[in-house]
Amino acid sequence: MAVTEDRPVALPSGPVTDLLGHAVGRYLPTGPDARTVGLAGPGIGTPRPRPDVLLVPRHPVTGTPWRPPADDAEVVPLDNGVWAFLAHPDETSPLPASGLLPDGVLRDGVLRDDYPLPPRPWRPLTPDDYAFEYTLVRLPAIRTPRLRRYHEGRRP
Repeated sequence: MAVTEDRPVALPSGPVTDLLGHAVGRYLPTGPDARTVGLAGPGIGTPRPRPDVLLVPRHPVTGTPWRPPADDAEVVPLDNGVWAFLAHPDETSPLPASGLLPDGVLRDGVLRDDYPLPPRPWRPLTPDDYAFEYTLVRLPAIRTPRLRRYHEGRRP
């Protein structure tokens, strides 16, 4: 909401729209001149042509959003797990990126093929109105005219 300044948004097809489309449709207007959204992050880089807004992962330890090299673009940081689900929806490998395999992954020296699949959302994202409002009013961007009008229009 803050990055788009209450402008229409065009989401990429696939998991991003499946997960976020309902919430975007609920809180953002539709219409022409939509800002484009794309995924970017480690291992996938920045899409070309470059979207107006990038969905990027937060560092799992520091919480710092990933930034494209030499790019000061608008980014929306996501939890690392949510971003990984959106960026690699079919990834189900039990192999860690580094380190050792966890106990129980190997059976008699052979990689098990019955490992549990990663959790998947069971319904579209539906933000809680109270949590949305609480977060929105604490963002510095709420002082912009477009977001101020949006906020005032939502009040009962």
